[in-house]
Amino acid sequence: MRPLGDRRARVRLEVVGVLWGTLEVTPTARVVNISRTGALIESPLGVPLESIQSVRFTVGGEAVTVDARVRHLRRISTAEAPEYLVGIEFLSAPDALLSSIERLASDADSTV
Repeated sequence: MRPLGDRRARVRLEVVGVLWGTLEVTPTARVVNISRTGALIESPLGVPLESIQSVRFTVGGEAVTVDARVRHLRRISTAEAPEYLVGIEFLSAPDALLSSIERLASDADSTV
């Protein structure tokens, strides 16, 4: 019989030594600007410089994931909570994202 304070259904094993893990947090971030080679994102989380991150964009209602390297990070102040401007460089960008960026660029050229 388990003690009253321990209600776990599965056995937990003690880790002896070092065991590294990754915790993925997926807050929503605003894209400030974007090009074929990277983007500037306003994020509620700061990320380590030079780290490689998986960034998910929504293009035409579908999720597109891009591996990107964090090139610069700047904390900006807001009244509610800290925010960060995160500059990322795309390491590989799917055709769906590149096509969407090209459409945005041609739309911007036609309105100038």
